[in-house]
Amino acid sequence: MLNCAVLEDDFINLPLLKKIRLYLFIAIFLLGMAPNGLEAKNTCTISGTVFNGSTLQPIEFANVTIKNTNRGCTTDLQGRFKITIGNTQDIVLTISHINFETQEYALGKNNKIRILLIPKNEQLSQVVISAHLYEQNLNKLTKPATIIAHGEILDNMNSNMTDMLASTPGFTQVWEYHSPIILRGLNSNRLIIMKDGNRRIGTFPGGYFGQDMNIYDTKKVEVIKGPGSVIYGSGAISGIINVISQDVFGPKNTDVKISSGYGSNNNEFLELFKIKHSNQKFGISVNGKFRKTGDIEYGNGETGQNSDVEDRDMAINTGFKFSKNHKITLNLNYHYGDWGKPRGFNGPAKSFTKIRNEEENIHTNLSYAYTPGNFLETFKLCLYYDNGERDYFQYKFATTSGNLSSLDLVHYEDNYGGGRLFSIFNLSENNKLTAGVDAYTFRLDNPSEIIDYYNNTEGTSAGYKDAGQENFGAFVSDEWKISEKFNLQAGIRFDAAKVIEGESATNLDRKETRNALSGNVGIVYSPTSISHFSFNIGRAFRMPTAEELFTKVISCKGVKIGNPDLEAEYSWNFDLGWRGTSAQGKFKYDLALFYNKLDDFINEAPQTNDTDVDFTYKNTDAEIMGGEFSASYRFDNVFKASHRLYASLGASYVYGIDKSTKNDEALFGIPPLKSTVELKYHGLSNVKWITSYSFKLGAEYSTEQNRIPPVPEGTGGGPWGYIPSDSYCSLKCATGLKSANLPGKPQVRLIVNNILDNDYQPYGSYLPAMGRNFKILLSFNL
Repeated sequence: MLNCAVLEDDFINLPLLKKIRLYLFIAIFLLGMAPNGLEAKNTCTISGTVFNGSTLQPIEFANVTIKNTNRGCTTDLQGRFKITIGNTQDIVLTISHINFETQEYALGKNNKIRILLIPKNEQLSQVVISAHLYEQNLNKLTKPATIIAHGEILDNMNSNMTDMLASTPGFTQVWEYHSPIILRGLNSNRLIIMKDGNRRIGTFPGGYFGQDMNIYDTKKVEVIKGPGSVIYGSGAISGIINVISQDVFGPKNTDVKISSGYGSNNNEFLELFKIKHSNQKFGISVNGKFRKTGDIEYGNGETGQNSDVEDRDMAINTGFKFSKNHKITLNLNYHYGDWGKPRGFNGPAKSFTKIRNEEENIHTNLSYAYTPGNFLETFKLCLYYDNGERDYFQYKFATTSGNLSSLDLVHYEDNYGGGRLFSIFNLSENNKLTAGVDAYTFRLDNPSEIIDYYNNTEGTSAGYKDAGQENFGAFVSDEWKISEKFNLQAGIRFDAAKVIEGESATNLDRKETRNALSGNVGIVYSPTSISHFSFNIGRAFRMPTAEELFTKVISCKGVKIGNPDLEAEYSWNFDLGWRGTSAQGKFKYDLALFYNKLDDFINEAPQTNDTDVDFTYKNTDAEIMGGEFSASYRFDNVFKASHRLYASLGASYVYGIDKSTKNDEALFGIPPLKSTVELKYHGLSNVKWITSYSFKLGAEYSTEQNRIPPVPEGTGGGPWGYIPSDSYCSLKCATGLKSANLPGKPQVRLIVNNILDNDYQPYGSYLPAMGRNFKILLSFNL
């Protein structure tokens, strides 16, 4: 048996150094053993998932750390994380990601955590590709630009492109559905509308109207205002609109999303679906849309007979990456539409009640990109093809009895295709050059059936066959970062075009050639990193089309015949801008002023030599000036942490002069001053069935417009632009709920347009606007 007294005596007799070593040994032993014992008792593992607070998609590679320590982890591909810790009391997690706002989360009793990060809108909306065919910071552009996100389109349950653009400063909407797209007072003949950088061409005399493009098949929409002819050629006078498809590449995942909506005013049904499979090398998505409405009810209680619409859309996006630097993408789109024109569509005394329009369109584009990323940054080839058919019914009524007398049923068909080849070179660290060529060909047929109800006879008219145009262009554009404060951009382009009459009753088969030289130079001065001044001078152009030179077309404005003596249309564009942020990025502002001098502006002129024709075309001169202003402020931590209030406003004004008149009368189609105001409250929630919610209230005010062009002598005017419009104010509101916990991660949106059910007419329209309309949209991710 061990004698403790002996051990004690031995310990006392030990030298001092040995005693110290023994104490240290005992201390190290106890420190080494104690944590293991505590950990076995008191440690726990916390786990959770990090989501995008806007899309509810999991966020990969987010950093999750314990505040004031180095302990933490990174989320996996499904946004999941797991950390083993001691006592959870007073533990705070810090969650950070380069594309999201950093957030702190205090642990409670629940160790299953769901964290919602707010996207850094400043970063997500700063990059555009449409201006110079490569990614570029918005603040480095010499012209104003706007980005419309896919979520914004969905949140507003927009019906078509004109709806989508209506609230963007500078755009004007005339009718509810089939409306010309007007930017800075110029319609889509002088505005290029594209899908993935490929121009869309319509068969309407007023240009491409946009109702045959599925705006839900998009990642975002980029709008660049001002001259864009250097990159995109003929027609880019007031700007460009580029609808960009969703990227099919990404982490390995399969998504299915369906949405169903209803609108009360016109008994609207909207059905959307998307199936997407993606990985790092291959991806494919299928998007569909079906929309069917009844007749619109105006604010005055009247029903707009024959205003119903039916749309069917299908899109397939796919791509394959052969390697890190080689990829190919394909986009296929199909559209079928059936829509009518209500009584008074083309004037207060005219009736289009029986007219229906059917249209069918197929569009496809294929692109190959090689991106070595060195001196040659990008080499890209794009090919595209478009085929459209449209039936146009024109009923004629006897002037004495008012009875139906005859019908012209015109069958429009167009074939359009082309391509672009370009390269982007890094001449130096601060100098990037883009050079390329593009070409397209367009052909139009318009045979018609003629039915005479008085004489009970039917006939046909061959119309024009293979009328159209061909265009070839070459361009060079350079961006040079002179210093941290100065950024210079310049470019030049040459175009050669041929316009062809095709086969016609005259058998003249005329051809006209036109050449055009355009250019652009602009500079951005950034006195600070958050304030930017820009100035741009551009020479843009537009070639006359086959319809304007040769063909006879029927439109809602009347019958038009071409003028083979037309010259190409030019515009000197001057743009001045000031944009930036302050208050730690909470306040944003953008002011854009412009002046356009239009030489040989192609304008309509009354036709007096032929009683069956209302209009022809002529070259005149014109001037357009004005500007847009937008500003927003973000209030953080409103009522609760991570809850935000956004306040924004916008305004636009355009003044147009027809220089061909004696007294500089108003140019056709110039809208009045319009302003918008919006308040949006967005909050995140960790309750069981609500992830986030939002409330929005907005108002649009349009001033009185009395400065309008006179109705051309010998004509009945047209469907818009010749009557004064009264001022009006329209209110709207919306609310939305999202859940990441319920099956299908449902999202519901309720939108109310024209809350007060006001009776008013938008600028230039003979028809009243839609009355109060409740819209609801329910979405599921499966």
